[in-house]
Amino acid sequence: MARILVVDDDEDIREAFTEILEDEGHDVFEAENGSEVMAMAVSARINLILLDMAMPEMNGFEVMKLLNRDTQTALIPVIVVTGLGRPDHLEDARRLGTVDYINKPWADNEVQMRVEWALNGKRDEAQAV
Repeated sequence: MARILVVDDDEDIREAFTEILEDEGHDVFEAENGSEVMAMAVSARINLILLDMAMPEMNGFEVMKLLNRDTQTALIPVIVVTGLGRPDHLEDARRLGTVDYINKPWADNEVQMRVEWALNGKRDEAQAV
């Protein structure tokens, strides 16, 4: 299964995602702020990132810009997690390369479906090259 990094400043959200993803057989790593993402993404050889957009210190947009600038992390798919759900934020995230988004609160089985899609879509892209 995949190595997934969950980035959110809310411990309850991180724990909820971790439980869902571990039940699906994934290895889950957690970061509570954007400044931890780069080192973890490289050292843990992350396959997918679930990234909260509204965090202190460094927001999700800033994190995505950093990920995109580094050749070791630029191809890691990112699913945006947001409680805001504003169309302009989602459009900005798409321009930065996010593959999907999850609104808080999420629907039953939504996390599993979106993660599976992101991982399979990425795998399909790699096979096409």
